[in-house]
Amino acid sequence: MRLKDRVAIVTGASKGIGKGIALRYAKEGAAVVLASRSKDILDAIAEEINRYGGRAMAIKVDVMSPHDVERMVERTIEEYGSLDIMVNNAGISMAHPSEHLPAEDWDRALKTDLYGVFYGCQSAARRMIKQNCGGCIVNITSMYGIVAAPMRAAYCASKAASNMLTKVLAVEWAQKNIRVNAIAPGYVRTELVEELIERGVMPLEAIQKRTPQGRIGRVEDILSAAVFLASDESSYITGSVVTIDGGWTAYGYL
Repeated sequence: MRLKDRVAIVTGASKGIGKGIALRYAKEGAAVVLASRSKDILDAIAEEINRYGGRAMAIKVDVMSPHDVERMVERTIEEYGSLDIMVNNAGISMAHPSEHLPAEDWDRALKTDLYGVFYGCQSAARRMIKQNCGGCIVNITSMYGIVAAPMRAAYCASKAASNMLTKVLAVEWAQKNIRVNAIAPGYVRTELVEELIERGVMPLEAIQKRTPQGRIGRVEDILSAAVFLASDESSYITGSVVTIDGGWTAYGYL
């Protein structure tokens, strides 16, 4: 098990990529703290992990609140004694014509998708520095932090900023033995995406045609990279943004 005896926090762990990472980390031997605003759902996931011999705990957190994030880290230390891995996955998406984008929606996107990532990185790093044994941080961003999409000004801006934040913190904390990397997924079949496809809001065939590999991603496509970046196997990797998008950002044609 590649993460045996490590302690990890995963935000946005109630569904989708976050849930998948939390479950895979537990299988790899980590004690996992599942964090989101959906405490009831997290409790069920934690119970499942514990029932099969893993270690997991659920915490309700609002990543837009630095106080909430700091409390989450403190609670993790109280329960497990250390913090080795921080996965900042919580985020929101929105599509809206930019000329009519409400200020409150712009603000909410930035506070969740950028501020929340920074608060998670900052609180985790404080603890990792205090422990004096380093750690690793994995930020889940998006290919839309690398390429643009219409009507997604807030989302693209926050994800692009999170990619750069990842690089800045990696450089700043490298001498403290803290590695900071990001995973930038493309379209992935999460619960939200499945719902959009079923409602006809997301044009699946068009997305598949635009993707060089000819398919939409699966949550499982993200998990191996998430484990790798959290393990000692990637000990010389920091400041990287790993794009997992079936070739979308490399493809220059529609």
